[in-house]
Amino acid sequence: MTIFGKHRKGGDDMGLFGKPSSKLWLALFSAVLLTVCSANALMAETPKAGGEIKVRVRTDLTSTDPLASTALINASILGHVVEPLLAYNEDLKIVPVAAESWKISEDYKTYTFFLIKGKKFHNGREMTAEDVKFSVARMMDPNACKRAKLFAGVDRVEVVDKYTVIIHLKEPNAGFTHALAYIAPVMAIMPKEEIEKQGREIKHPVGTGPYKFVEWKPDRHVILEKFKDYKGQAGLRDGMGGERIAYLDKIIFVPVAEESVSVMSLINKEVDLMQGYPPKYMDKYESEYSKKGVVAQEVPGLIWVGAHFGVTQPVVNNEKFRKACAYALDIESMAKAAFMGYSRTNPSAIAMVNQYRSSYFDKWYKQDLSKAKKLLKESGYNGEEVVFDTTKKYNYFYKMAVAAHAQLQAVGINVKLNVIDWPVLLQKHLKGESQIHIMGAAPMPDPALAYAYLKRNKFMDIYPEAEELRQKAMSTADFNTRQKIFEQLHQITYDHVPWVISCNYNYINAHWNYVKGYQVLGTGIPRLWGVWLDK
Repeated sequence: MTIFGKHRKGGDDMGLFGKPSSKLWLALFSAVLLTVCSANALMAETPKAGGEIKVRVRTDLTSTDPLASTALINASILGHVVEPLLAYNEDLKIVPVAAESWKISEDYKTYTFFLIKGKKFHNGREMTAEDVKFSVARMMDPNACKRAKLFAGVDRVEVVDKYTVIIHLKEPNAGFTHALAYIAPVMAIMPKEEIEKQGREIKHPVGTGPYKFVEWKPDRHVILEKFKDYKGQAGLRDGMGGERIAYLDKIIFVPVAEESVSVMSLINKEVDLMQGYPPKYMDKYESEYSKKGVVAQEVPGLIWVGAHFGVTQPVVNNEKFRKACAYALDIESMAKAAFMGYSRTNPSAIAMVNQYRSSYFDKWYKQDLSKAKKLLKESGYNGEEVVFDTTKKYNYFYKMAVAAHAQLQAVGINVKLNVIDWPVLLQKHLKGESQIHIMGAAPMPDPALAYAYLKRNKFMDIYPEAEELRQKAMSTADFNTRQKIFEQLHQITYDHVPWVISCNYNYINAHWNYVKGYQVLGTGIPRLWGVWLDK
């Protein structure tokens, strides 16, 4: 275990709360480590600076403001431009980025960060504690930040000196560093003057990352260029944290949603790397594309996906109706329809690489059509139309929704499949306005953050005991205490069914063999710093 900085408190910064990794964690990440080792082996070669890379992504940016959307694509792209104080490494431990080190008070209410000196923004000015204070204030503003709830517990931000900033919390929160790290662009530090100049929504993000934002042409491309004055955590390169060395002169992200088109764009070398290689093309890869020099990487993903219920919406606000849906759904066949075996069944919001486990992992509702029909009758359901929202922007969401739609109809539920644009679905999800929809969620090694997702569909308002338990978990770092709390939380979700989670899906990314040092983590966010071309 490596400790960064003399100010650091604790062995692994609450990432695993002092507990050793489980055998499950090790098993699941063996494949990741193989990928990491491969990447490290490549990096043993002498990197070559220069050149540009074209990267195919599944969908387009939803905004150029790092705080304006929760979409993973925004983190994937803008995470190269802006930087947080902290981030996850390959092992989901928390490591520094813009902070050199940090310390935590004994009561978990005061977090002190010591910044890297001489770290510059893309406008040429040095980053200071004032910029951190101003950026955190913006993150706390729900009108500016879609994840403002993560910072609702912040009382105030204190500037001690040019390179020292203290975040004071209203209540103890032993997992606060996870809120800062789990999706790095959420904690986007930007220059105070740029935030003031650009107004409510940032059109041209300015950060401290290894790449500068150049332009976004919707549905065409996003262009980033190397920032020559980048300064990071010297000697540390680990996952999403540490120093981020830019070898490439330019990165061009190209959105292509249609699977066959995206695969052919790679094979024809219109792009050099693609995110989300479709599983149905793996046979073609093994028989043909691999022999041409295409390299495919499969990484056990941490993002979980499943059906979410709008518990305040008509029809689905009935608990027996939701249980009927749970018994109607076959979560394994839903996963197979979407991912063709490149997934792992997981009926829980708790990340599978987490040391926290629950007896309810094995108790979750198994498909039982007779029970589903019985509960449906008991619920008083009279054939009312239920709208199942989905989108074709994420093909696996759509495939899973189609499978679930058929299974719900089979027990007598009048379900309408409603295909809408991705931004519309995302907004309905965030506001709890959809009756049923398929949605994925980013990995959260701290289960207290995972259960915070239930605030979006108003579940915590209806069952406040769940929120009380979550708050208790946040106020302690003791593993045994937290384990008991999460067992209770899992029981509540089992009893009241706010969601039916299907699986964690694996990532398959593909690139040409001249792309060196590429790495994707279980978070699903690609790392293009450290990547170079050997043409």
